[in-house]
Amino acid sequence: MILIVDDDNAVRMSLSLALKRAGYEPVAVGNEDDALAAVRDERLRLAVLDMNLTLSTTGQQGIATLRKFRILRPDMPVIMITGWGTIPLAVEAMNLGAADFITKPWSNAELLAKIKKIIAKNDMAKEAAARTETLEEMERDAISEALRRCDGNMSEAAKQLGITRQTLYRRIEKFKL
Repeated sequence: MILIVDDDNAVRMSLSLALKRAGYEPVAVGNEDDALAAVRDERLRLAVLDMNLTLSTTGQQGIATLRKFRILRPDMPVIMITGWGTIPLAVEAMNLGAADFITKPWSNAELLAKIKKIIAKNDMAKEAAARTETLEEMERDAISEALRRCDGNMSEAAKQLGITRQTLYRRIEKFKL
């Protein structure tokens, strides 16, 4: 699912249609409150967030909403979109964790290519994080391996690990080895 947040119904409809044609499931909302409710859905893989959700053209409402998104879903990529883009605004959004920044009018082909690339990159990062061993897992494995190499000799295993026998006993108990 991809969240579209824009106060302009025509933009929401256009983006929704382009995303549906590309095989994505769009969820379109027109204000910050609805966006904050929708962003909690763990099925969302990306958000396209308008910088100006009111008649204001400063972009600060989009920046504020992006900050809230980062708190609620720090791992979800967000593409910022605006008709009033400036370089300082783009830099601020990117510094706050936006995955990309595009201006209206946009090219559907370019936007869809960016979405595909960002989702793929985010999926790879999640897979890598899932494969990363925790420090406790590494410690447990090191102790198990040292005990195996020393045929269960606690004094020798502790020596190889560079810890005291007491520490080794506590770790064995902790890891239920």
